[in-house]
Amino acid sequence: MLHSMKDSSDLLADGAFTILEAVAWSRLSRSALYEAMHQGELQYIKVGKRRLIPRRGLQEYLTSRLEGGDR
Repeated sequence: MLHSMKDSSDLLADGAFTILEAVAWSRLSRSALYEAMHQGELQYIKVGKRRLIPRRGLQEYLTSRLEGGDR
């Protein structure tokens, strides 16, 4: 998923999670998050060796996997 610079700024408007925060918030495993990042399905920020996941990016990732019912 490619974002323009404006979209990227919007993606970060609500801040970013550390991996452990993203695990706690989403209830996904660390390995599931890393796999989604590796597959290009979940955007992240890399600063040094540290990875941060934009809150809105994680919300979009989870929303894209909703199944059943009306969307």
